[in-house]
Amino acid sequence: MRQTLYRQKPNRCREERGFSLIEVLLAMIFLAIGLLAIAAMQDVAMGSNMKAKRMSFATNLVTELVERIRYNAPANSTAPYPYNFTVTCTTTACAGGTAPTTTNLTALGDYTQWVSRLANLEPSTGQIVLPNASGTVTSVAAGPATLGQVLITIALTWSSGIVPATVTMSTIVAPL
Repeated sequence: MRQTLYRQKPNRCREERGFSLIEVLLAMIFLAIGLLAIAAMQDVAMGSNMKAKRMSFATNLVTELVERIRYNAPANSTAPYPYNFTVTCTTTACAGGTAPTTTNLTALGDYTQWVSRLANLEPSTGQIVLPNASGTVTSVAAGPATLGQVLITIALTWSSGIVPATVTMSTIVAPL
């Protein structure tokens, strides 16, 4: 006689277990919170990127003007000092302020070029790269009068948020 062994089939209802609706909902909530955090980090990163771009642009503008002034120093470091002016900008244009009161063509050319560089527009928004900017260039005698040294200070301030940012550089020039 043959003996047949039968294996009992497992009860599928007890052996197969899946995720409950509550577990799925909790997983969806955690996923949503994670995605919202990533979106917030992206916004912060974009804002920081724009701040860094503006700081770099402002530093380059101020450095460029310092270099132009130093290059033209032999002709421009005698009294009256031609580098005294201010420039003010809005979010769409640069104008106003006080132009240099001099007939020195290099100082007037430097002023004109600096105003046009400050008026650079952001291609994506059509607004000025440094919104609400204010630039000031001052020059005063420095050191002994016999040396003819002039201290030139350039300050550029702009505001695109709550806290305004400033770049300031100084240099001393003298005739050769």
